[in-house]
Amino acid sequence: MSLDLFETVFKETFVLSDRRKKVGNYTLGRVLGKGAFATVRLGTHLLSGESAAVKVVPKKSILQRDKALRRFSRELYALKRLDHTNIVRMREWMETDRNFYLVLSYINGDTLRQYLREVTRLSENETRRYFLQMTSAINYMHAQNILHRDIKLDNMVLQGGVKVVIVDFGLSIDVAYLDNPKMCGSPAYVAPEILIRQTFTISADIWSLGICLCYLVTGSHPFHMNSVSNDHHSNLYFKILQGSILPSFLSEECRDLIKRMLSVDPVNRITTEEILAHTWLSRLTS
Repeated sequence: MSLDLFETVFKETFVLSDRRKKVGNYTLGRVLGKGAFATVRLGTHLLSGESAAVKVVPKKSILQRDKALRRFSRELYALKRLDHTNIVRMREWMETDRNFYLVLSYINGDTLRQYLREVTRLSENETRRYFLQMTSAINYMHAQNILHRDIKLDNMVLQGGVKVVIVDFGLSIDVAYLDNPKMCGSPAYVAPEILIRQTFTISADIWSLGICLCYLVTGSHPFHMNSVSNDHHSNLYFKILQGSILPSFLSEECRDLIKRMLSVDPVNRITTEEILAHTWLSRLTS
């Protein structure tokens, strides 16, 4: 995403605010999280008292760094277009002389990755409840031509133990702006076509979603990648070509769905619409 597009995204959209401990109608409280270029603080609306997650992005940390600028621009671009109950919502965006601010809905809960560490693996029926929400959100996202590119359990927050919310759109991109094939996302979750730098489409998100599904119902990676952060991408690709190993305790329908989502050939990979119509999801019970 070029600087010109960045300026187009921001032009005449930010509201200037010069107060430091207060930005717009929000007071800023404790730090909720920190990243390489931004800090997320708990915000409280002055009138309603409602909580929000306020992402504070210092201008000096991104305006001179192309990668950080592109990431922030993509996140803003995506969140401005998306409105779905299972996707983090951006309420407003503001600017001061020193910072950009994104005011996001506050999601109080653990990620699905954290939850999985506690329980090892989930029953198929509990997984169905979460997976239906995840797929519905991604189906909606793709209908808006937005590719997330970092679908993983760490980016799925479980709110109130029942609602899944997808967060972190820093790698998201409009399919119209897909640049040259390059590595992006978390190695354990990325599609094989990304690993070998081939052209990819929204079906890459389906692969990542399939990895999530396998993790939830088995507690492990389908290709038994353990120290993926230390493994070379070509080694990961070779493991994928060897095929997935799915335990026999999974239902036939569940194994079928995972295999169709993890098709090495993206042309043969199942779509979100087909996932939502799959027999395995239809067996959801209350």
